[in-house]
Amino acid sequence: MRRGLAYAVGLSQLLFLSSAPVRGEVFTDPSTGFSVTVPAGFAIGSRRKDSNHEILVDILSQTGQPPVAGRSEALCAAGFRRNPPGAVSSQAELNALPALRERVAEARTILAGQGLQTETVESIKSSEFAGFEVVSVPTSGPDHRNVRIYMAIMDRVIGRIDIVCATTKQALPDALPIFRAIRDGTRPPTR
Repeated sequence: MRRGLAYAVGLSQLLFLSSAPVRGEVFTDPSTGFSVTVPAGFAIGSRRKDSNHEILVDILSQTGQPPVAGRSEALCAAGFRRNPPGAVSSQAELNALPALRERVAEARTILAGQGLQTETVESIKSSEFAGFEVVSVPTSGPDHRNVRIYMAIMDRVIGRIDIVCATTKQALPDALPIFRAIRDGTRPPTR
């Protein structure tokens, strides 16, 4: 009996240790210090050129979960765009409710112009940035009714970090914690 218990305890410790979360990949831009840390099971893909971002990297699921919606191999993209010097005077100005409401209204207008219907908007609670997340639905395209696009927009005095992810309607509830972990793994430039 004692030997069986010792074996069970040893096995449970082995299972516990082997199921402990593994640290995901980290991307750090050497020229700015902008970084993204992804959860285990995800990888940082290629860095892309984009006229709207100083830095933009793809994020890939190594397991195929959550499923990617659309034609991209990447589940998400994380990007940073720097504000012009003096464009924002303080973080308090960005965090003020009128400014946040203005940015949400602007985002809804831009998304509608891109053929995306806003499904939900929620604020992201943080003292480090003014942020909100949007879930939208494409209004056209193959199987568009079953696609959901998650966006996190986080504004700081230095600039904006954007996270965009696309998955299926069915997968979205389980995918949201993953998307938020990716969002929470971003850090603004340090230089």
